[in-house]
Amino acid sequence: MIEILKQIPFFAKLPTEDLEAIGQKVQMQYFGPEQVIFEQGDYGEEMYIIKRGKVQVVRDFAVIAELGDNAFFGEMALVSEEPRNAGIKAISEVEALVLKKDDFRELLENKPSIASSVNYEVVKRSNTLL
Repeated sequence: MIEILKQIPFFAKLPTEDLEAIGQKVQMQYFGPEQVIFEQGDYGEEMYIIKRGKVQVVRDFAVIAELGDNAFFGEMALVSEEPRNAGIKAISEVEALVLKKDDFRELLENKPSIASSVNYEVVKRSNTLL
């Protein structure tokens, strides 16, 4: 779990103790082939990390990417109230680790180092989108 979390930009620079705290909040969720995980325009309440499987990223009815093992998506829902900018559909059976926004906010309140790291990554990402 820790190695997977280290691959996510929001969490990459966090100490092991903080990664373990995040790992305790993560839940496993399963999706079948062709199952829509969320639609473009939905409001998000969680981020996903693919433990096993493949998904398609769909924007404006076009597939723009495929993601596989250890990839993540939906992370901006943890820090933004904006609707999802793309949809996600399972291509195969998918096992995903899910971190819910409420659990994430609780972590931010209790672990200032997580909040600092996430704030840095959010600012960095928003600057690249401008």
